[in-house]
Amino acid sequence: MTSSLTARALAIALSCAAITACRDVSAPPPAVAEEAQPVRVAPVRRGAAAAPVRATGSLAGKEEARLAFKIPGFVERMHVDAGASVARGQLLATLKPDEASSRVTQARMAHEKAQRDLARAEQLHREGVAALSLVQDARSQEEAARAGLRMASFDAQHAEIRAPADGVVLARFAEESEMVAAGAPMFAFKSAAPGWIVRVGVADRDVVRLRLGDAAKIETNAHPAQPLAGRVTQIAAAASPATGTFDIEVALDPSELLLLSGIAARVEIVPSGGESLSFVPLTALAAGDGDTGTVFALDSERTRARRLDVRFAFLSGDEAALSAGVEGVSEVVTDGVTWLRDGSLVRVMASDVAAAQ
Repeated sequence: MTSSLTARALAIALSCAAITACRDVSAPPPAVAEEAQPVRVAPVRRGAAAAPVRATGSLAGKEEARLAFKIPGFVERMHVDAGASVARGQLLATLKPDEASSRVTQARMAHEKAQRDLARAEQLHREGVAALSLVQDARSQEEAARAGLRMASFDAQHAEIRAPADGVVLARFAEESEMVAAGAPMFAFKSAAPGWIVRVGVADRDVVRLRLGDAAKIETNAHPAQPLAGRVTQIAAAASPATGTFDIEVALDPSELLLLSGIAARVEIVPSGGESLSFVPLTALAAGDGDTGTVFALDSERTRARRLDVRFAFLSGDEAALSAGVEGVSEVVTDGVTWLRDGSLVRVMASDVAAAQ
């Protein structure tokens, strides 16, 4: 029995060896067909543009002012609070009149004395007792005293603050019985005249690229989904000593949105002119490092992807502005770009718009 089993095992081994010998082990495995990667493409847009200037600021009325007393003194009464709507000429605040009245009294007495001195000097000159120079000096003193009286009377009239126009009191900076200095702001006032502006500070490298009339887009947290449009209306000729930046004023186009003074705003100004650039969707970017990146285009038969090294000028909204790399290219890959390599087989799918048509 043992010899029979051994013979059978040997026969099986020989059969397996014969089968193996007949197989060509050096032949390569059958090739697997390359699967085409589905992609969508978008056109390359070309035009002249410049990198936008971005800054932050806050909304303000076109006609806003800080109202103050012309002379120092103690506040007798603050007639309005912040948020009050006022009419032109309405009394807003008054100083205690004692100090202003005493100045007018002193100035009047000084003027009266100067008038008497002048009359005496003229009489003495007519009598031949006084020289002409004495009369001239007395006349100069009278004129100076008269000017002092006018100034004191003017200051007394400004011991009160009145609304310069119809508008709104935005803020109040003092309380009754406080001692205030001449020119110290008492109220922030906004005229009822229509119009809103944003004031921002920009660096020297940006201000030289701006011109009056340049278009601007303004975004606010108060209305996040409703950007506002505007134009540059003022450009400072010198930098602010405090910040070293240049003040820019952007006037907003008329809007039906509820706007309030002090609302934070982000401003993007588009300088006029600029260099010729190519624009592609941000979804076309396969990679980026600093001002360089990668996009994919299609070969002439639109069956394989071509990797292109590009240079960025700037990013704007949902587009990338390219200064180099897509010359002669009319479209770039957007959807499916993540899975591509140079030479990948692709299958261009119809866009959603084309499919709908």
